[in-house]
Amino acid sequence: MNRPRLLFIDDEEINRSNFLETFGDEYEILLAGSGEEALEIMARESNLALILSDQRMPGISGAEVLARARELAPKAERIMITGYSEPDDIMAAINQGQVYRYILKPWTSGELRIAIIHAVERHQLKEENLALLLALEKKNFELEELVRARTMELKNLQSLLPICSYCRKIRDDKNAWHELETYLHQHTDIIFTHGICPHCYEKAIAENSQPIRELKPKKE
Repeated sequence: MNRPRLLFIDDEEINRSNFLETFGDEYEILLAGSGEEALEIMARESNLALILSDQRMPGISGAEVLARARELAPKAERIMITGYSEPDDIMAAINQGQVYRYILKPWTSGELRIAIIHAVERHQLKEENLALLLALEKKNFELEELVRARTMELKNLQSLLPICSYCRKIRDDKNAWHELETYLHQHTDIIFTHGICPHCYEKAIAENSQPIRELKPKKE
């Protein structure tokens, strides 16, 4: 299983070395000595779980780096590390970088380890939730496709009407047979009006009818 990837940003080499020595066995560590270098790393690297940045650095400040990280590595959690307890630095980190939390320097390995564990777990939980959401959306799409296909099948079946070739009765979906007129009356809005077509008239009436004889009065 791949280790979570952490990006640690600090302009002091000793701090970068201490961080790598402390957490290198537990996480995959990427190091940056400036905000500019950190942005380059974020632009080319993927799957960052956590970004930790010192606040006071030459050039781009930590708050500005973490604010850019929201665009370059939006899934990564963010922690500010600062040696200054002034409210302005902390508020800048919160407002610009929307940090998960901040740590005051000099940090201790125990305090920072707990913060990293919680941040990484938070990142992993978000990733798992996203994966579940995508899987659910895929399942819903597949279900919609299945319903659409079955609906089309039903429509095709409904367009087929089994009819006896001899008596012209209709077979329903329960395998029962009905007179054509009865079936259509039960399953459609059709209302029948009865008449006789010329062909039937000639065949059924004209040929079989007896001429009507005039009744003559009997002679007394």
